[in-house]
Amino acid sequence: MNSKTRTTAYIVAAVLIIVGVVVATGLYRVGQGEQALVITFGEVTDTKGPGLYWHVPLAQQIISKSVSTIHNVEYGYRTTVGGTSRSAAAYSDVEEESVMLTNDNSIVQLEAIYQYTIRDVRQYVFDVEDPIRTMHLAFESIVRRNIQNRSLDDALLNKDSIEAEVLPDFQALIDYYEMGVKINAVHIQNITVPSEVTASYEDVNNAKNEMTRRLDEAQQYENEILPLARSGAYEMEQSALAYKASEIAKAESEVAQFKSVLEKYILSPGVSRTRMMIETMENMLAGAGKIVIVDSQSNVLELLDITDGTITTQGGETL
Repeated sequence: MNSKTRTTAYIVAAVLIIVGVVVATGLYRVGQGEQALVITFGEVTDTKGPGLYWHVPLAQQIISKSVSTIHNVEYGYRTTVGGTSRSAAAYSDVEEESVMLTNDNSIVQLEAIYQYTIRDVRQYVFDVEDPIRTMHLAFESIVRRNIQNRSLDDALLNKDSIEAEVLPDFQALIDYYEMGVKINAVHIQNITVPSEVTASYEDVNNAKNEMTRRLDEAQQYENEILPLARSGAYEMEQSALAYKASEIAKAESEVAQFKSVLEKYILSPGVSRTRMMIETMENMLAGAGKIVIVDSQSNVLELLDITDGTITTQGGETL
């Protein structure tokens, strides 16, 4: 073999080697449950599902993410040592996340986990600069707002209700950010009162219990007193109504009598005056024992004894 032939062979071999390397390095595989982006000179030109593909090395870049893996994110605490069959897991609190205020200005400490899967790799990679931190801040804003709308007792006793309300609000905010993420679940692990304020919380509970007891006593006293007061008021009201009816009837009777006398007086004024004078004298003298009548002409003093119906004069003469 002459030198020219050898040179040609070397060139062909080199080309084949280069082509083989290019072909080998350009092959890539998208796994089951993954989604891959084909980026050509910094721009997304294609999206690939599971399978074996080839791309142009150097000119194209492949970014692949699982769209089936469920990611668990801890909030308010972090696992420092994973649990094993021989030892329990260890955790540390993240107070800047977990400490929150309720609407009655009480402090609670919340620990939670939220789970998500990537739904759209392109949005997840390119539309948000830091999707993991953005998602964490979004969850924090939603859960804090929910706790701030609750009282202390409501927050401590209704974890299921908090989960049910936070999940759709969290998903709606993630969709608004167009992050390409699906929130699968939200789990409130624990809501407690921090140990630093436990004593104060117990004092508040004792005060509430005392208030409830006093209110019950007041209600019992009210239940005893009010019926008696109502009964007395009803009795007084009925007595007043009866007195009112009696006085009205009496007044009406007097008015009727006066009208009757007036009618007779109009018909016979002289007779009526005489009769009225006689009736008045009868009323005035009805209780007198003796009546003395002085006649200025005869200068005789007559005594009228109503008790036996005789009249005695000044000289002792009985009439």
